[in-house]
Amino acid sequence: MGEMLGILLLMAIAGLFWQARRQAELASHYMQRYCQRYDLQLLSLARSRQELARHPLRLLTHYQFEFSSDGESHYQGTLKMQGLHVVAVELPPHRMPHS
Repeated sequence: MGEMLGILLLMAIAGLFWQARRQAELASHYMQRYCQRYDLQLLSLARSRQELARHPLRLLTHYQFEFSSDGESHYQGTLKMQGLHVVAVELPPHRMPHS
């Protein structure tokens, strides 16, 4: 019985790790497309924290990313995901490139 619980626990941990990696890959692909669409350069992306949100009750994962709009300055934004779905992208005011 103890071995079975150990195996189930190991499988649950592996599943959570796999889900976190899949979410991180989706976040990376999403931000690359987002930055390309708005003529921004994605500099970095990292998971920052998780929170339990209410109304509706859900687990949100926050990613911090750095981007550049003109190749000289850089800014930080936030990507929020619920599971494998993007909930919000928050960008600070930033300089627009010259056309």
